[in-house]
Amino acid sequence: MTAAYAVEALKLRRSRVVAVATVTLLMVPALLARAFLIAAEAGGADPTSAKAALLLPGVGWTGYLGGLIQIYATAGVIGSGIVVGWCFGREYADRTIVSLYASATPRASVARAKLVLLAVWSVVVGVGGAGAACVIGIASGLGLPDAADGRVLLRLAALAVLSGFLALPVALPASIGRGYLPAVGGVLALVVAAQVAMVAGAGQWWPWSIAAMWAMGADSGMEPVAPAWLTVVPLVAALGAWATVAWWRRAEVL
Repeated sequence: MTAAYAVEALKLRRSRVVAVATVTLLMVPALLARAFLIAAEAGGADPTSAKAALLLPGVGWTGYLGGLIQIYATAGVIGSGIVVGWCFGREYADRTIVSLYASATPRASVARAKLVLLAVWSVVVGVGGAGAACVIGIASGLGLPDAADGRVLLRLAALAVLSGFLALPVALPASIGRGYLPAVGGVLALVVAAQVAMVAGAGQWWPWSIAAMWAMGADSGMEPVAPAWLTVVPLVAALGAWATVAWWRRAEVL
């Protein structure tokens, strides 16, 4: 197990895909939300300003964080799903999966190490994303957040972490489909299904919608989700991880 964790940690640390995804998740959602707020506060008659005004729930920190949560509700799962899909799909795309069958380390241990490290990465990026959002907000002239804004920032951090957990089941289609494309298809299917569930009023029953609806709160106009429902997210992540490890234990080499 120690060898598996060491090797997989080295892969994650040296991967350009992981590096780009990390920087993107840390910076891009916050910068987009700030740009939308600037457009909304400008009050112009152009389509961009009008759309931004409709998207954001207010001005100042309220509008900034509200827009950021809406962006992260989708971007978090997609960005994390790309990393999960790369981590598992690359073994097949680069044909390194063959060497794992000759390794003394069990394949199930390798898959388990990948999943644990990806979960840790999700926590680090999620908390870091909320911190980066706070810094960007202060640096761009919004001033210091008050206590209410601080609570929203905590909800944002929780949403970001849970989004990473919700992407872990993508490892299964990446493994069964033996490559990147099944993982991309899987994460897109999950995101689309989450949007459909929310529009249809069934978002509180769909695991990939629960965290976003909880983070958005009553201001979203949708039925509020009790915090207790968030326990569904780690359960779904654990089920996806278990199925992935089971596949790696029994799968035959190409």
